[in-house]
Amino acid sequence: MDIGNVQNVRRVRNLRNVHFIRQRKIYKIRKNPYIELTNNEFRKKYRFSKAECLQIVNEIRDFLPRAVNNRGKPISPSLQLLIALRYLARGQVQDDNGDLHGVSQPTVSRCLSQICRALASLKNNYIKFPLTNEELASKKADFRRKFNMPSIIGAIDCTHIRIKKVAGDYAQLYINRKGFYSINVQVICDANCHILHVIARWRGSAHDSRIWNESLIKEQFENGSINGILLGDSGYACTPYMLTPILNPQNDVERQYNYTHIRARNTIERLFGQIKQRFRCLLRGMTIICLENAKVAIVALSVLHNMKLHFKKHLNINNINPNDNNNSSTEDSSEDDDYNEESESDSSADEDNYNVVQINQNRGNVARAQYIRQFFY
Repeated sequence: MDIGNVQNVRRVRNLRNVHFIRQRKIYKIRKNPYIELTNNEFRKKYRFSKAECLQIVNEIRDFLPRAVNNRGKPISPSLQLLIALRYLARGQVQDDNGDLHGVSQPTVSRCLSQICRALASLKNNYIKFPLTNEELASKKADFRRKFNMPSIIGAIDCTHIRIKKVAGDYAQLYINRKGFYSINVQVICDANCHILHVIARWRGSAHDSRIWNESLIKEQFENGSINGILLGDSGYACTPYMLTPILNPQNDVERQYNYTHIRARNTIERLFGQIKQRFRCLLRGMTIICLENAKVAIVALSVLHNMKLHFKKHLNINNINPNDNNNSSTEDSSEDDDYNEESESDSSADEDNYNVVQINQNRGNVARAQYIRQFFY
């Protein structure tokens, strides 16, 4: 072996012992909507103001994994949020979203999934059912002041959210009575259209009353843990804690009760209108994301709706610092009433519960008659 080859071998050995310094991430220069758009343009595209978006980023930062595009250049949490909000606001193809923000379609999809899961992690912070006497009294006072209906703490209903075609043995169970694939989402709201409770896991074929009867929140009403009354439509059984309209009112007092009931219960219909107009993906359907991501997105949108109401009431724009990291810790929910899968009972269980439902219906009719005598005569 000549001297040249020996030197080459030594160089190779030396190179093996070198610890290479990892190259720093290079951030791609993209458009910055926070700078380039006016406040009105920003709100129109993303449904939130610049200050509100910065506040949201501060709250979800700890729940947000680093997202990168196909070139390995990181996307800031602020831009990830805007990418997700743009799709949620429009509900249309993700390619246009990617072109607007300078990212690829797969990157849009990843940002959407990660942002929705981060927002859903804030569920216990922003979607809270009143349990204390003070909270219940406040909700009752709102319904009494607005609609002259005492003891009411919320209105309940379900809405169908269109999803992409489902594969598998249980695919037909997602087809609702109108013939399209959907998730049947149960929501309870207060007199101010603030979401108190949401269940986004039931197949489209499930009836509204079944979702209610198998929910954990219904058990709390049944065992007396919650002292209050909900307003439901005629699709629900009338119970001491769920007032429904009278199907065949016999006198002016019963007709007045129905009129007042409809006005107060219409709160939940207004809520559905508001959230579907603000986030068009709920109106057009989540037909380009998978089933599990659709469930998470529905909970995330419920959180965003309550965030919007919270910001209108409490946010001081001048005090927001985009460098602050005021993250709120969340507790793990012991309930499975949001977007997680849970085994659903079969028809035999429904038959076993028939007598219980009938007893509750009779008790409910008596309670409704007493309510009318007490507050409408």
